[in-house]
Amino acid sequence: MTKTALVTGANKGIGYEIAKNLLQKGYTVLIGARDVARGEKAVASLTSFGDVHLQTIDVSKVEELPQIAREMTENYPDFSLLVNNAGIPGDMSKSAWDFSISELQETHLTDFIGPYELSRSLLPILEKNKGQILNITIPIEPVSFFHPFAYMSAKAPLNILTKTWGIEFKEQQLPIEIFALMPGGVTTDLNNNLTGPGFKTPQVAAEIAVNLITDNVNRSGQVVNFDGTIANYD
Repeated sequence: MTKTALVTGANKGIGYEIAKNLLQKGYTVLIGARDVARGEKAVASLTSFGDVHLQTIDVSKVEELPQIAREMTENYPDFSLLVNNAGIPGDMSKSAWDFSISELQETHLTDFIGPYELSRSLLPILEKNKGQILNITIPIEPVSFFHPFAYMSAKAPLNILTKTWGIEFKEQQLPIEIFALMPGGVTTDLNNNLTGPGFKTPQVAAEIAVNLITDNVNRSGQVVNFDGTIANYD
């Protein structure tokens, strides 16, 4: 049976590699990209791996997301996987008190509000097809070597969404799995291609993500570390 997935922010980095892995697993994949030219370039480079299409989407334009979800539901009735990968870090070099309100609003809109509205809008077809939602996230406990304020404060509610929706899906007996993955340090444009001990390539991070998606283990409501352990905020 064919399955269709949408990967947001899939024209480069982890999203691109997740899309490639899913194609190799037999999924039809929608490349979510806000820049048409970059999205089309990604689609062209992935065509040899399987059935891939461009889905123009900017998750920060929340007013457009319900209509996109309606069109996807009509055009791809076998849609069953949403990967909320698109995100922005904000200025990772700023002190925690130096952000303007507009900067924080922009980060929260892209990293949480947009994924919330897109996920919410796709719930009916995900329920129908017993689908999955994967949220790509980060640790939300500040430590000395990693504490980008805008980024962490915007991803924290995405982790709460994951845990809360998981509880309520179970309570309401909805056949949808939702979980989040913290891939750890990954060398991408988002961090100016930072490298160092423990950093991995987007290809490795994507392989971890797709293995979790396809291993038939239900992790609903869990925030999962790259090594498979469960994040504990207690």
